[in-house]
Amino acid sequence: MQLNDILEENSVRAISQKTKISEDNLENLLAKKFENLKKVKTLGFISIIEREYNADLSAFREEAKEYYEDVHEDQRVTLGHPIMEEKKSKSKFFMLVIFALLGYATWYFLTQFDKKNLSEIIPFIDESTIESFMGDKKVESSDVEDLSIAKVSADTVPEKRDAEVVAQSEVTTEEATPKASKNSVEHDTENSVEMTQTVEDITPQVVTKKIVSIVPVNRLWFGLVNIETKQREYFTVSETFKLDVTTKSWLVATSSAAFSLQEGDETKEFNDAKEHYFKIDANGIEVLNKSDYIALGGWPQW
Repeated sequence: MQLNDILEENSVRAISQKTKISEDNLENLLAKKFENLKKVKTLGFISIIEREYNADLSAFREEAKEYYEDVHEDQRVTLGHPIMEEKKSKSKFFMLVIFALLGYATWYFLTQFDKKNLSEIIPFIDESTIESFMGDKKVESSDVEDLSIAKVSADTVPEKRDAEVVAQSEVTTEEATPKASKNSVEHDTENSVEMTQTVEDITPQVVTKKIVSIVPVNRLWFGLVNIETKQREYFTVSETFKLDVTTKSWLVATSSAAFSLQEGDETKEFNDAKEHYFKIDANGIEVLNKSDYIALGGWPQW
């Protein structure tokens, strides 16, 4: 069976499903678009089709091999020696430029620099070394005069400056001493006044926390509403529940289970099997009916 016979009997999708080769690769292969496929893939796809359809595609395989050999030859010719030759010529030219610059810098240093410039660049070399390096080149008289003037200036300026500093320090000390003592006394007085005022302003404020305890007999359900924020929540408890009323005001609704309210040493018991409503805050416990409870912001139906 040849490739044409396979295409007449099967669609590209059917071949793809049977060989597990993607339809895009099959279309490139069957259209002989080898430039879109690598050589290894092309030869592998041909072998898979031969195996699955018991076909002989040797002619198709040879055509693919010839294509890849021709492409390889073209690439090898294109990427030949001219590039290497161009790189070598560039590197040689670059080296020549470097050597030319080094030679020019050496010539300029040896012929154009005089003794004065060299001494400024290398100040720690003595005159005998500079003379031996520069040869018979003489120092000009103007250079000697400049050096003498610079030496005299360097010797006289520190002495004058030291005398001015000493005189100025004596005057400053005499003027600053009484002022400093006066300022320090005034500053200490102000600090003492500020400290006294600060200590007087700081008074300890002791805040006593007020707690109302809800104590169930067995098990109790109750709902809470924060009067300020209107936030509500409910609880089912079988042990004592402590309600902080130091800075908050609460509306409380309970089930008909028996319980008691404790405020300090005072205890109020409620065991009449009725629902109860309260307003509890720092002022104490106020018993409400349901309408008053709702009017203050209580939840009408829990």
